[in-house]
Amino acid sequence: MSTELIRCAGRILAEAWSAGKSVDFPSGLLPSDRDTAYAVQDEMARLLADDPANRVAGWKVGATSPGVQRAEGYDGPIPGRVFASTIHLNGASVPLTRCREARVEAEVAFRFMAAPGRTHGRFVQEDLAPIVAAAPAFDITGTRYAPNSRANWDSRQNMLAGIADNGNGGAVVIGDFSSSWAGLDLMQLAVELRVNAGDTVPNLRGQSRGDPFQALVWTVNQAYERGFALAAGDIVLTGSLTEPQPLQAGDNVECQMPGLGSLRCHLSRA
Repeated sequence: MSTELIRCAGRILAEAWSAGKSVDFPSGLLPSDRDTAYAVQDEMARLLADDPANRVAGWKVGATSPGVQRAEGYDGPIPGRVFASTIHLNGASVPLTRCREARVEAEVAFRFMAAPGRTHGRFVQEDLAPIVAAAPAFDITGTRYAPNSRANWDSRQNMLAGIADNGNGGAVVIGDFSSSWAGLDLMQLAVELRVNAGDTVPNLRGQSRGDPFQALVWTVNQAYERGFALAAGDIVLTGSLTEPQPLQAGDNVECQMPGLGSLRCHLSRA
């Protein structure tokens, strides 16, 4: 895919993001591999950076577990940026402007208390654990692609399109951060997620649950390998611990994460 086509794809997605709309995406602009998909995402972010509200405040990652990757036909995780304008605090009313076909996922977010520093190759757990705090988070996903654009895409095309579209980003809600998370078994964390006070949403378990801390390590390494760095205050969302749930304006979402705290938000149309 030529540089010109990458720029064109990034511009279409950036304009759709800014306008809060979905677009009929030309099939000729679909990335053919991960490197191209990352390049389109980078171009989208470069164009959006003209607005200071779109300062990159961290990263998010989806499809972090082998089970989800097999079920969706993906060959690995789907990373994206977190823009400052998309971050909402506990109890917020969250507009669905950039969350078309919105779904909510309950996740663990990590915040860096100091910038990651390394004296060897890739980051490992021991590099990051002492400098991060953890909090409950909602990843409210969205898409810039119109339904008819996606109707005939196969699983690989969906994966690459999702990467290009900022990891299917929309909005995030983040609770209070705690530094005393290290004793928690995040793989066994029983998350109580409810939409409109309904039944508890099923947790992802076994091969379908990605390890949040391993997802953090992967995401940080992936960002640095692509030439980006993280700073103190940056956040990383680490993939869903629950089955994604569809949302619409007027919904109320709440969850409890034992040892990490509670989180809630209201979804508004704009």
